[in-house]
Order: sequence, then structure tokens, then C-alpha cells
Amino acid sequence: MKQFICNDLGYSCNKVLAARTEELLVDEVAVHLRDAHNVPTITPDTVAKIKNIILNRNVSDAANVVDRIFEKYNCNGEPECSWRYIEEAEMILKKDSPLHERELRAA
Repeated sequence: MKQFICNDLGYSCNKVLAARTEELLVDEVAVHLRDAHNVPTITPDTVAKIKNIILNRNVSDAANVVDRIFEKYNCNGEPECSWRYIEEAEMILKKDSPLHERELRAA
């Protein structure tokens, strides 16, 4: 599965798009950029940038991340541990700051 995170292209947008092939994903990204960011056409340079930041994700990637973080924090369902777990998973999978940063600080 191919995955694209709009924020990686420089937009202040957390939209995540996924498709089976790179070509389908580039088409989805083009539609998203047109509809959400008023980009009427995509240049060959932009297509190259999109292809460069497309991630290859599969179920085993996510499962490995979950297992590593769970072992690190030895979570037993406490809210504080859950936010640390969520934060680190988001950072690893998105290579970005966590979406739940505010909740983490409050925990």
C-alpha cells in the first residue's frame, strides 16, 4: 500500500491518502490538492516531489511499531501511558509531531 501525507509536501494539512499503486495515489493527491488547496494543475516537478515522499506502508510495518512501543512503555491501560504510546506511534509512522500533543501534556 502506498501512502501520502499532505503535510510532507509543505501544506499545513494532515490529510493522509492511500492507494495500491503510485499512479493511483498521484491521481488522488492531485484531486486533493485541487479541492483542498486550490492547486488547479500539478507540474511535473510537483509529481516528482509527490513520488519522492510517497511511503510504502503495510500491515507488518504498523504491527512492528505497535509492538516496539508497547514493549518500551509496558502499557497496562493507564491513560498517561496510552498518550505516550499514541504520540510515539504517530511520530514514527508520520515522521512528524504528534496530533495528540496537547492531550499528552495534560496526561
